[in-house]
Amino acid sequence: MIWVAAALAGTARLGLFVGANTGMGDEPTLSFAEGEARDMARVFQDMGGFQRDRLTVLQGPSANDVRDAMRQVEAQVREARAGGDEALLVFYYSGHAGRDGLHLAGSVLPLEDVRRWLEGSAAQVRVAFVDACESGALVKGGTPTDVVEVTVDDALTASGVAIVTSTGPLAAARESSTFGGGVFSRALLTGLRGSADADTDGVITLDEAYRYAFEATVVGTAQSTTGVQRPEYSYAITGVGQVVLTRIPTRAAAVVLPEEAEGVYAIVSVASGQIVARVDKEPGEAKRVSLPTGRYVVRKIRQADVLVGEVDLVWGGDRWVEDGQLDAVPLGDPLARGGWARRDTFLAVHGVVAPPFIAGNPFQVGGGIAVRRAFSPRIHGQVGLTGSTGARREWVGDLRTHQGRLDAGVVATRPLRHVDPFVSAGLAAFLVRQDLRWLAPDGDGGVQDAYESHTVVLPAAWLGGGLRVPMGPAVGIDLDVRGHLLRTVVDYAPGFAVQGEARLGMSFALR
Repeated sequence: MIWVAAALAGTARLGLFVGANTGMGDEPTLSFAEGEARDMARVFQDMGGFQRDRLTVLQGPSANDVRDAMRQVEAQVREARAGGDEALLVFYYSGHAGRDGLHLAGSVLPLEDVRRWLEGSAAQVRVAFVDACESGALVKGGTPTDVVEVTVDDALTASGVAIVTSTGPLAAARESSTFGGGVFSRALLTGLRGSADADTDGVITLDEAYRYAFEATVVGTAQSTTGVQRPEYSYAITGVGQVVLTRIPTRAAAVVLPEEAEGVYAIVSVASGQIVARVDKEPGEAKRVSLPTGRYVVRKIRQADVLVGEVDLVWGGDRWVEDGQLDAVPLGDPLARGGWARRDTFLAVHGVVAPPFIAGNPFQVGGGIAVRRAFSPRIHGQVGLTGSTGARREWVGDLRTHQGRLDAGVVATRPLRHVDPFVSAGLAAFLVRQDLRWLAPDGDGGVQDAYESHTVVLPAAWLGGGLRVPMGPAVGIDLDVRGHLLRTVVDYAPGFAVQGEARLGMSFALR
């Protein structure tokens, strides 16, 4: 990340990100906390100038695991300071907590231990985000209602601690599938990705991130029957300027909602099915949400239906999303909850290369066409036709082999950020024709052309696997290999033969 290194030279940026789905005793198991720690670390790596070897992510740790990580991170901080660098330390926690401390897989890490580490760290600026019930107990002298102006120079010419918690000392933090995780954490993630950039200067400061997360959390829980969730803060920082947490790169991948867009939009990762951003959009100002490269589904829930559409960010760049580009889906449609695009039917064309399945026969080269139809988001049925031919010249003459194949099967796909791995299996029928031409004696001491042809139909089963590389929401490049097990008869003796095949082609979404 050249843009980050240039902008933040001389500043060591280090982070400890902890997520714990399991707490103490009968506390309910959370669904998103561990994933949120990973997602938060990814944002700071992609947009905050944090090098990978200075990011520590713990998922489902014990209290002792976190203590060990705190010591290791602090050692990195002191090493950076000894080398003449300034240091910014970020701590993030998502999970269960109480007034006694953070609840980690049946163990407790006292809040005083966390506070003592933050206040005693050698880093000039320490920023903590804690999303947990009663996390406000970590805050000394905080207030749940006012928004604080936290100012520190990006070059870290000042020092201090800023702690932001998702709740007050006696309040509950909310986790919701509607938000795709903790209400506070998802608001913070969305803000750090660009939505919090109130002055549109391309950087997200601590002040902007806090303001955005505070307002989004309050609004997001305003209609809750259990009360409004209000983040709290504590700060003891002196200096001028701003603490910059993330920067929006000029060539980042991003979803942009235009000025006229209005409503609540959720952005879902196709790879994980998780909500990665939630934007409460007001008309009058465009909103840009920076995201890792990959594929996403944008959805907007309305009273009568849900607007859904796939956005391709595989190769980066901005994608403007307007309501008119999205498909309307009934509220009961599972697509309204999922992380996959509504692409029911695909047409695929491909070229093939196959070695001979009988010794002495030529290699086959050809092409084919197939149609895939979705049974579910990841399972497709497929029917295809393939034709190929090959020729080989021997001293006895010329041998040509022609193959035609009709196949049907099932394709199982696992969408990831940049590619879709898939496996396939099915049945096929081969139509094989062999033509042999040679020179034979004519009985008068000369030679004449001789010709022989054989045609046979062979049943087969096949198994394959490969990758689809999306080039857009409706176009992709397919690369796969197959193995066919054929029932054959050679020299009047029944048996089996195996033919491999390599395929390269493109697939197009029809609807």
